[in-house]
Amino acid sequence: MAFSTKLTDRFGKNIEQSPYVALEPIVKCNFVQKGRNLIFGRQADGGTESDLIYLGKVFETATGSSMLGTDAWLDTRFPHVIYITGTRGSGKSMDLGVLIEGLATLKSASPIKTDITPVATFLIDTQSQFWTLKYAPKGSGESEQVEQLRDWGLAPNQLADADVFIPPATQGVMGDEKSLRIRPRDVLHEEWCDLLDQDVYSPQGHLLAEILEKLGQTDFSIEDMLTRLREGRIAASVAESSRNVLIYRLSDYARTGLFHPSGLDISKLLSPGRCNIFMLRDLRDDDKALVSAILARQLFLVMGRHHQARRLSNFFDRPNETQALPSRVWLLIDEAHVICPNTGKSLAREALVEYVKRGRDAGLSLVLATQQPSAVDDRVLSQVNISFSHRLTFQSDINAAEARIPTKTLSSLRYGGSKLSDFGDVIRTLDAGYLFVGDHATSRAILIQMRPRITAHGGTSPL
Repeated sequence: MAFSTKLTDRFGKNIEQSPYVALEPIVKCNFVQKGRNLIFGRQADGGTESDLIYLGKVFETATGSSMLGTDAWLDTRFPHVIYITGTRGSGKSMDLGVLIEGLATLKSASPIKTDITPVATFLIDTQSQFWTLKYAPKGSGESEQVEQLRDWGLAPNQLADADVFIPPATQGVMGDEKSLRIRPRDVLHEEWCDLLDQDVYSPQGHLLAEILEKLGQTDFSIEDMLTRLREGRIAASVAESSRNVLIYRLSDYARTGLFHPSGLDISKLLSPGRCNIFMLRDLRDDDKALVSAILARQLFLVMGRHHQARRLSNFFDRPNETQALPSRVWLLIDEAHVICPNTGKSLAREALVEYVKRGRDAGLSLVLATQQPSAVDDRVLSQVNISFSHRLTFQSDINAAEARIPTKTLSSLRYGGSKLSDFGDVIRTLDAGYLFVGDHATSRAILIQMRPRITAHGGTSPL
């Protein structure tokens, strides 16, 4: 199967009818007539044979030429900013899993990808449910998923190279998780101030600035910071009460074990085909945002230097010393409204804004998933070039999601005998696993059914 121009090489599931009839034709898209393949995220003249991952099938009929049952693919060649929206249980975690399955190295070859250039993926897992990517679906609880895979002509699979990181206070699930610890030197002065709830220009903020300046880029610990504070030699004119505030708050963080001088070195995780999963459910929201900020900032720096060195090597025709790094990196964030909210304090906001605005030349893609589209930072969303829109119910969220679809939404659709002329009414009808995909290369958003996960799915609802 996989991507093919042969009609005989189609995925197993055959969609013969749909209750959704679009009354607006698709006048532009990247559609390969022979084999009936629709490609999102790539211009029609961008080539069609490699760096594609399989999403599912078109689930709408339309006036003019209908694409019902067409295989839908996503480009991975170009750095994307993808925005996934939907209520709880609508399929967002399924989407994240589908993307990672297509990007990461699998244990067995699968038709869900076509000659993917190996990339490194990093997943901020705020609900601690994606460790299942390391396993194929099995057991009675996943019999329905196995049956769905059979219908689609797909086989169960698992990631071949994946590491799961957990904070020190988190109980492991598999027994082979790696410890997630942060190097204090990777935290910026303003981030320390936010973490400790201090103003940058307060006496405490001044103390922190001097401590960080003295310690420099050494592999220091929080205990080293506390020692400097207790000695009183730094900013001696600052009142003892101000000094004690920092001592108490830093001591609290020292007890969590989250910070360590030999903590996470992002550059060592950049292996082609590897998936790095950060299970952060047990952390405070501020700490989740801090991990995301450090990750985004380090990826931006390391990959930026890598591609700069590569371009210089090509220009001067000399060996590239950073050749072992992947050419592309995808950062995926679940519950983006927690990590990068539109209002209030956010430790991750500035790092993510820089990541999306300047990361294209560094080969950086970002995927944001949220159940509250109206609560995500606008500066990050301004760079969205592909949207996955699942069911939403509140009008404010529908308006916010629709505003970030990078093409036109459906203005008129017939569903179950009724004509719907409002996109909000249309999106409220969607069942789990169905979504509108929009991109710059397509004249309007198109309804598709997402394929089932080939790895075990940890996001199902409890009984």
